[in-house]
Amino acid sequence: MEFHFSPRPNRAAEIEWRPWSEEAFREAQRADKPVLLSISAVWCHWCHVMDETSYSDDRVIGLINREYVPIRVDNDVRPDVNQRYNMGGWPTTAFLTPEGDILTGATYLPPEQMTSALSKLSGYYRDNRAEIDAQVIRGREKAQQAAATSAGKLQPGLVDRILGNVEQAYDPEYGGFGDAPKFPQTDALALLAEQSLLRAEPGLLAMARHTLAQMAGGGTYDHVEGGFFRYSTTRDWSVPHFEKMLEDHTGLLSALALTGQAEILDDAVRYLEAVLRDEQTGLYAGSQDADEDYYARDAAGRQELRPPYVDHRVYVAWNCALAVAYLDADARLDRPRLRERALQVLDTVFQRFSDPAGGLLHTDGVGGQLGDQVWGLLACVRASQAERASQLLQVLRARYADAELGGYFDHAAVDSTARLAQRQKPLGENAIAALALAEMGEGDLARQALESVAPLSRQYGLMSAVFARALDRLGREVVKVSTSRPELARAALNAYPYAMLASGEAEGAVVCVGSRCLPPASTVAELNERLAQIGSPVG
Repeated sequence: MEFHFSPRPNRAAEIEWRPWSEEAFREAQRADKPVLLSISAVWCHWCHVMDETSYSDDRVIGLINREYVPIRVDNDVRPDVNQRYNMGGWPTTAFLTPEGDILTGATYLPPEQMTSALSKLSGYYRDNRAEIDAQVIRGREKAQQAAATSAGKLQPGLVDRILGNVEQAYDPEYGGFGDAPKFPQTDALALLAEQSLLRAEPGLLAMARHTLAQMAGGGTYDHVEGGFFRYSTTRDWSVPHFEKMLEDHTGLLSALALTGQAEILDDAVRYLEAVLRDEQTGLYAGSQDADEDYYARDAAGRQELRPPYVDHRVYVAWNCALAVAYLDADARLDRPRLRERALQVLDTVFQRFSDPAGGLLHTDGVGGQLGDQVWGLLACVRASQAERASQLLQVLRARYADAELGGYFDHAAVDSTARLAQRQKPLGENAIAALALAEMGEGDLARQALESVAPLSRQYGLMSAVFARALDRLGREVVKVSTSRPELARAALNAYPYAMLASGEAEGAVVCVGSRCLPPASTVAELNERLAQIGSPVG
């Protein structure tokens, strides 16, 4: 397997890295050595620093190769491993037993600290087996208790509570939420925009628009080449972390489509099309590296330097999420070219990344994860590709579903190495599944998905916004608007964000609520009157 190291001079390749595999852990068991697990990312500045410093130090290289079985994992390639072993950021430096239980861990360790940690841990492993065994038993019991949490009830007022938390965290001066560091929190922005329409509270939309305008006008946006940086280290969005992520752009574009900020959206799209899109396949690269020196320069100054590295690996979940964002942008802002791009993404993804069981892979050579299936499902639903959506729903139910408690596990149990043997139910992916299922008319399955992760919604703070979006969508009747006139389709979404659009024969638009259809509307005003007849949430 090929590992990615810092693009600057380093000796990290001299460490005898193994890929994540059962064989690597069996080797550790045979040799009775602890495992050093390094979780890195191609876009991560401090991962590169660790390659150039600690992993280039003679003492560190010697200690690792002599006393450990080293395993290197890319966070984007194996999000399931990262979810279970991340120590609070990247790089993650985790020390494990040969069976994969965590002994201790940290993030970046400079050479002196890394040398000390390696020496102490190897000695501790040799001399304290009874204590380690007891620690492992306690850790496994705790993990089993957490995994055994029963499904929760979808309590009345849950959407109001989460929306209230979002409003309370809002920064009225600079936009965004909380203090530094500041992340976009795109689902919180989308929740504000949707609820503004549904509740007729324009102040909520103003929060989302102000946040996106502050981000686009500040240091978090690249004013030379376009595109958003990952997050800001300051409250006022002035000092970014310079990596650019496809995943972040998918949420930002969806939020910008909801808020109607077309100019910002179009500029961000230009970056994606120019830098991340592969002209031959029509698919999009995962990220562009952080390079503070490069991004500090103007256009002329950048000509003297090589552009930051682009990770051309294709991640299915992120490409499908981009397809959703592009489809939403077309539906709300009349961007037919983006719809064409989205459909090309779906065609190529299903051609190149389908597995024999009918599901989607995560990336080349890596089996699918829940995120790949649910984002693929939502994209197919939004693209009106019923056959593909039905196929992915079958895969979800057959390979990812929890038959006892409902909801969906993060992976399909193909890899049960170490902590992967205990499957998890992620809040975000189950919420996306619920959104797609609700739009397919599979309300019972959508409700089960949300109930399965309901207890988590109280623990995730602003990250619960995606759960609130799905729950509110589920609690309202299915509204379908059939029309052949783009201006009426856009008007429908601007009046009712959950409207499902369908091609229509009529001159105007026909609104159907559940199985009840209203008289045709021939103007935007008439359509708004029809949509105003839709009641409050039903559950």
